[in-house]
Amino acid sequence: MNDIELFSARVCPFAHRSRLALMEKKLSFSLVDIDLHNKPDWFLKINPIGSVPALRQGDFLLHESLVINEYVNECCAEPPLLPGTVQKRAEARQWINYANASLVPAFYRLLKAQDEEKQNRSRAEMGRVLETLDNELQRCKDEGPYWNGKQAGLTDIAFYPWFERWPLLEHYRGLKIPDQFHFLRGWIEQMQQREAVQSGGEPAEYYIEQYAAYAAGKK
Repeated sequence: MNDIELFSARVCPFAHRSRLALMEKKLSFSLVDIDLHNKPDWFLKINPIGSVPALRQGDFLLHESLVINEYVNECCAEPPLLPGTVQKRAEARQWINYANASLVPAFYRLLKAQDEEKQNRSRAEMGRVLETLDNELQRCKDEGPYWNGKQAGLTDIAFYPWFERWPLLEHYRGLKIPDQFHFLRGWIEQMQQREAVQSGGEPAEYYIEQYAAYAAGKK
């Protein structure tokens, strides 16, 4: 394979997804950190959209984390980050879509909400999302600790960065993951033990500091 460059940002959960995918695949890559508040001109020339993550391989450029992760998964066969059957792959992509359509917007609505009414409404919304995730993880628990069984895959990667950033919601909005969602909590613990997660993550204090202005409604 040609050398892979991943343009990333430590704080960005979408870029975190693609770092995890590359690390789970054990693919070598060069990590280029981009200052999201002062994007260099050279980066905007090669990626006019200006978003991270972006993956470059020779003259080939991709952006958008889920597209990058699908590409990374197809770059080499092992380990597979999607299930082996057509139906299971469709289910995996369905939950990946749920991450983007439900978890991610609920997370940011709650973090950004400034008045008590909006915060309470957003907490209730997030509670429904967490219940859905816990129920699904309970349903598939006999196949393994991860979404698609014994091997962590693209579905786990699609969700995990926001759970690494969950201390933001605890610190700024007082929302912990309820104890009764023990399948979800167990999955988080399993993910936290993975080498890729431990190598590529950040401590809670980092996120709390980085998102302070956002949580205060200043961004």
